[in-house]
Amino acid sequence: MLGRRRAAVIAAAWTMAVGGIGGAQAYADDSANVLQQQINEVLAKTQGGVQISSNEIAWENGNVIMAFPEPGETSAPTSSPAAAKLEATVSAPEGTSPAAIIAAADDASADDAVDEGSTDDDPSGVVAAGSDSGCPTVTFGNDFYCFYQYKNYGGRRIQFSEKYTMSNAVMLDKYDFENRTSSWSNKGGKIIYVAGRTVTGSNASCNNYVNNKRPVLWEETNHSHSSSLGSLDNKADCFWTS
Repeated sequence: MLGRRRAAVIAAAWTMAVGGIGGAQAYADDSANVLQQQINEVLAKTQGGVQISSNEIAWENGNVIMAFPEPGETSAPTSSPAAAKLEATVSAPEGTSPAAIIAAADDASADDAVDEGSTDDDPSGVVAAGSDSGCPTVTFGNDFYCFYQYKNYGGRRIQFSEKYTMSNAVMLDKYDFENRTSSWSNKGGKIIYVAGRTVTGSNASCNNYVNNKRPVLWEETNHSHSSSLGSLDNKADCFWTS
């Protein structure tokens, strides 16, 4: 259970992030805005999502964030200030002061999420083709793990940081991301177990035992990544963690 103080801080950050977009309705009224149309489609297919920037949707108080490539780009950019604030808030240990959370969010935005010595990141937040540096890292020591729509970390990025048991596996159709993963990046210390449905259309079959074995497509060890899935491309339906 979240402590009351932390819950209040998360609620405040969520309210600020949701309010920060401001012009969401204006975007929605612009039928020529292809990016906004894509965002609107995901919002229509899912529940509880809120647009927090011109290219990001957040669910569950920021525990889950999907980022879309900006027009003319092939990869989703690094986290917006609104997303960085949510990332810092959900990662903060119990008792962390609001000032410390804001400072961590500012540091994350300024750092531009440069990944493990990578030098191919543009200061504007644009992620170079073939780089997984857009997947956030080092926010109160709680690194994130991300799934990408296309190989070489292209297209949409959906990120998580929470721990999920097998009995509480995350169904990717909840975020309109089932059968869409073509590359991934695990920036943290958890092991991620990714599975597919064993019965078409049945989420219940995604994490059942089959012949006394879990139907795992692949495991993501800590601090690892893959730019291409080969024969497992677009087969992920759910995942859980260590």
